[in-house]
Amino acid sequence: LGPPLGPGVVVSGLACGVAMALAGGVSGRPARKSVKAALQHEAEAARRRDALAAQQSDARASRLADVRRVAMETLLTAEDQDDDREIEVEDDDEEDDDTEMATSANKISGKKMRRLRRLHRTLFFARQLQIPDWLLEMPQDLASSWLLQVRPEGDRFLLLSDGGSVQIRRKNGQLLERYKDARFPQGLTILDVVMVEAPEVLVPEGGAAAIQVDAEPGAVGAEADVEMAEAPGRGYGRGRGRAAGRGRGYARGGGARAPRPVGERKYAVCDVLVWGDTDLATADAECRMFWLESRFSELPEKPAKRARALWLAPTCPVTPENLAKYYHTDLGFAKDNFLFLHREGHYQTSEAVTPLALMWRDRQISRWVIDTPDREAAKLPERQAIVLELRKGGRLRTADRAIVAQLDEQQLEQVKEMTHGNLSRGKSLVRCEVSSIDVVARQVVLARVTGVAGARSRVWPDSWGRILFQHLHRQGQTQHISFQALMRAVIGDTAPMAGEEK
Repeated sequence: LGPPLGPGVVVSGLACGVAMALAGGVSGRPARKSVKAALQHEAEAARRRDALAAQQSDARASRLADVRRVAMETLLTAEDQDDDREIEVEDDDEEDDDTEMATSANKISGKKMRRLRRLHRTLFFARQLQIPDWLLEMPQDLASSWLLQVRPEGDRFLLLSDGGSVQIRRKNGQLLERYKDARFPQGLTILDVVMVEAPEVLVPEGGAAAIQVDAEPGAVGAEADVEMAEAPGRGYGRGRGRAAGRGRGYARGGGARAPRPVGERKYAVCDVLVWGDTDLATADAECRMFWLESRFSELPEKPAKRARALWLAPTCPVTPENLAKYYHTDLGFAKDNFLFLHREGHYQTSEAVTPLALMWRDRQISRWVIDTPDREAAKLPERQAIVLELRKGGRLRTADRAIVAQLDEQQLEQVKEMTHGNLSRGKSLVRCEVSSIDVVARQVVLARVTGVAGARSRVWPDSWGRILFQHLHRQGQTQHISFQALMRAVIGDTAPMAGEEK
């Protein structure tokens, strides 16, 4: 990864150049326009400086301690081994109307409390994945202070291991599968991974599958960026327990040794939070990438029979050569995006979005540039769909806490009906279709409200960067976020492009 650089400050603006170019010229008022761009530029620079400074806070250290505690409790207990059970909390309105005996009421209360514990644990894990922002204006120090990671197409997961007992948890915190892998170190290990899955086939006992450094993944499934679908797990049962034959997790009971997991599922390792009880979430990105590379190089060559294959997502310094190589070359897997990691950035847990990790894609490297429910990405929706957080008075805000829209009285009543009047219980995420976007004013005009995102679907709203990135691609206004603009930023060419204001 190259020698670490000294401390630096990111001084790029998130969207000021894009916003001012899209706004068009205003005759006779160039001064106000340039002042507004400068203010937006400085505001985004301050945002990144604050993010770097906040990495050392006591609150962050406390959150990381909670991650370790809850992860170990989950790995060591069997409370949610049967992931067929419903996680969401159900209302007991009908049960309250019945005249049940006290013992029956206690049983109902106990079941609800267990659901609550599982729900809280599920939501806790859903908040541990780092959420990158979107690259809308090229950082001036892109070549010197950032790393490039090529992420494969597929859904993100958290991999948790306690001495080789592995759990895989979805982005919404729910359990996908368990398996054994003796090649992990003793103690707690937590990895940020992307699942790469080929068509499922039965794998005979003793077949070759293990952690393979630099192994090439096979075909992948579609990325579920719009909705975290409740796809059925494909784990394995043991003995004659309840899960036998259903392909979900472990079943209790005696029986023969567990078979290997079925399907050609592999995991691309993108980042590390903890390795063998060593906290790495508070280490900078350059250190984390070096740690992963060195640990993988030390793994035994003998494959583990009952383990999923792991491989490292390519990560390298940002240079014109590396950028061109990974953009144009077929790497043997379907690419999803380029992730730019600030060299000094920590792994941000329990944050809705971080400006120290920036995601970028175009149609050359990804078929999922524009969000669509079509699994083949062939049919695009007529309107842009977004998810915003509902605040008091019907105001809607993004993940980066920007108020961008306002519900009218009719829309607010519609949301209340969707939530059965339970808006006061906590923050609600509202799904909307967009009529238009005012880029300069950072405001969204809503066409209609389509639903409410449940706790099992997602925990964070969209960031303004994500909304704008989608909007620019839908409108075909991508000259400022094109690969050519990215390459020019890496080379250091600051001359304005055709039609671009300096």
